[in-house]
Amino acid sequence: MQTKSELRIQQKAALARENLMKRKREEKQLYALLFQTPEWQSADSIAVTLSMEFELNTSPIIIKAWEKNKRVLAPKIINHKMIFVEIDSNTRYQTGMLNIKEPLIDNYQAVEQLDLVIVPGLAFTVSGKRLGFGAGYYDRFLEHYAGPTISVALSTQLLDDLPTENHDQTVQRILYAK
Repeated sequence: MQTKSELRIQQKAALARENLMKRKREEKQLYALLFQTPEWQSADSIAVTLSMEFELNTSPIIIKAWEKNKRVLAPKIINHKMIFVEIDSNTRYQTGMLNIKEPLIDNYQAVEQLDLVIVPGLAFTVSGKRLGFGAGYYDRFLEHYAGPTISVALSTQLLDDLPTENHDQTVQRILYAK
């Protein structure tokens, strides 16, 4: 089995070269699946990353949440710890750790009540294994989070198996394109 580092390189390359029409079709299917889940429908607050270019576009998820009057929270790294802060349509962003877009908020208040966390990753298995970006922020967060977690995976991101270590946290539900 490949190492996590090798898989990260492979997955980023595969996502970058993916056919745009196929990606758009899969994204549309995945948004519909997500919005139908009981976890989404019952959540008042949704934690979701601000996607990078090669990832599944999270903007439609954020917009739909606002349309449904849900609070949207995005991760921000403060002192090497990931917290979630509320964002709205007026929020400005900056590039933070690992070139990830995060809210540009000086007077922030970490939100503790999260009804649903949409967990990002480069690869997933149907059983909930996840290959993250390598910094461990989500694994450390999920270790202490007891609420529902969902990951949304393009077909390119779904693998038969992934290498794992003791600190790796699984995702409760993987939605994947067919």
